[in-house]
Amino acid sequence: MTPVATYEHIIDELANRDYVVVDGLIESEILFDLRAELIKKHAGEALQRAEIGNGANRTINDLIRSDKISWIDKDSRVPCEQAYYRAVLAFSTYLNRACFTGISDFEFHYACYERGTFYQKHVDRFKNDAKRKFSFITYLNDTWQYGDGGELKLHLEDKVIEVQPIFGNTVIFKSHLIEHEVVENNMVRYSVTGWLK
Repeated sequence: MTPVATYEHIIDELANRDYVVVDGLIESEILFDLRAELIKKHAGEALQRAEIGNGANRTINDLIRSDKISWIDKDSRVPCEQAYYRAVLAFSTYLNRACFTGISDFEFHYACYERGTFYQKHVDRFKNDAKRKFSFITYLNDTWQYGDGGELKLHLEDKVIEVQPIFGNTVIFKSHLIEHEVVENNMVRYSVTGWLK
C-alpha cells in the first residue's frame, strides 16, 4: 500500500474498532537498525526498570510491570531514531488533517521484556493527565514464533484480541479506551512504544 492508503486504512480501523494492527507502516531497514540499537542498549545495561504512575506518583512495582525501557530523545542524532520519528510525524500530521485530532506532541521509548516479564492489565492515560490520545507500539522481534509469549492482549467491550509481537507490526489504539496487558514471555521481546498526544 502507498503511505496514504495505509494511513486511510489505519483511520478507518480506529474509527470502527478503536484499534488497528498494521504491517509496513515503518520501513524494515529502520526497524532492523532500531532493533540493533535496542540490543546494544540491552547488552550495555543502558535500560532502566520501567515505572508506573507519573510525577510524584512514580514508582517501580514488579507485580504490575517488569519490563525495562530507554526513552528516545526527540533531538536524537541516531539516524534510525530520526527516521522513526519522521515516520510518526508524517502519520500524525495526516491524522490531524483528516480527523482534527489535535495531536501536537509524542513520546517514545525502547522496551525490552526479558524472559519471564509482563505488564498487567491497564490503560495508558493517567488520571491526572489526559494528553495521551493514541498508544503506538512497533515490534522488533524478527524471530518471534508462536509459543514465545509476550503477546499484547487488548480487552475490548465484547472480546479480547491477542496481538502477536511480530517484527514490523505496529499496533495503534485509543489510549483512554482500551485496557491492555503484555502476557508473560518465554523469549526476550523488543519494541518501540509510545504515545501521540
